[in-house]
Amino acid sequence: MQSLSVRRIVIMAIGSMLLSGCASSPTGNIEAFGSAATEVSTSIDSVISDYNQAVINNRLVAMAQSKRPYVAADFDDIKQIIIRDANKQELSLYQANKALGDYAKALVALARAGSREEIAISTSSLSKALLMMDSQHQLLLQKDSALTKDGAARIARVIAQLSSGYIESKKAKALKAIIIAADPAVQKIGLVINNQLLKGVIESRLYTMRGSELAGYFADYNAKSSSRSFVQKKQKLDEIYLKYVQMEATSASVKQAQSALLAVMKSHHLLKSELEKDNYSGTGVIEALKKIKANHTAFDSLETLIKNCGTEIIASDEQGIICKP
Repeated sequence: MQSLSVRRIVIMAIGSMLLSGCASSPTGNIEAFGSAATEVSTSIDSVISDYNQAVINNRLVAMAQSKRPYVAADFDDIKQIIIRDANKQELSLYQANKALGDYAKALVALARAGSREEIAISTSSLSKALLMMDSQHQLLLQKDSALTKDGAARIARVIAQLSSGYIESKKAKALKAIIIAADPAVQKIGLVINNQLLKGVIESRLYTMRGSELAGYFADYNAKSSSRSFVQKKQKLDEIYLKYVQMEATSASVKQAQSALLAVMKSHHLLKSELEKDNYSGTGVIEALKKIKANHTAFDSLETLIKNCGTEIIASDEQGIICKP
């Protein structure tokens, strides 16, 4: 099982070149936003995958703690977990995050497009991503569309006009119209992912499952301790400690995922507000991008968590070692 380390929630430094170098073109900061948001979506996808894998691993831990022999049929429970995780709602959470990531990728592609063919490809991807966002929002919440009818119509109109001929100024105006019209959908799908996926559910269950696995390692260590040399015991304790750190850092990891997502939502809204004023490269847009980067300080270990905590480090029986809210 891959680790849910916050390394995977980290947005690699957008960098001053991305923030300032791109600003020379009207679409440069839009491209920078799309790149950052794409990496956030990829990281959250890893969180989802890690959690689902942890559910399976939890079953394997329970099996390993028993002394009974096993046959292939004993994996039927795990097969059911796999089937359950493939149901419509579970798949919709994957698809909702994928739609957000595809939207961000399409913004990057459209901002970079330099020909009619490239525009056609990027606008097609953008349309599909927005439709997916809309359908997953309806499926998960059983509510109306994330996109307003007016917003959807405006985006369709802009895409049709843009596809008729390539002009750089037309592209910038099209991106402006798309981002303004798409903002309600981005905000709504972001809340769905955060509230239904990250908030509480993954954090608490993942910590408990990792605790069960750790208990098994300690039981095995204690059973064989008297027959091991100091070196052997130290090696085993080093391995167990890594599992312990992973467990204790669970909440910090998930909260970083939430922070990443919320930063993208806020930055998109800020970007939309600036574009409504025809401000493509002002300080507001640049600050929006910096907010994403600022929310992705790498917590590669408990030590770095302690160094970066702005309040107080506390030990929670339900969450592990956390930075006090």
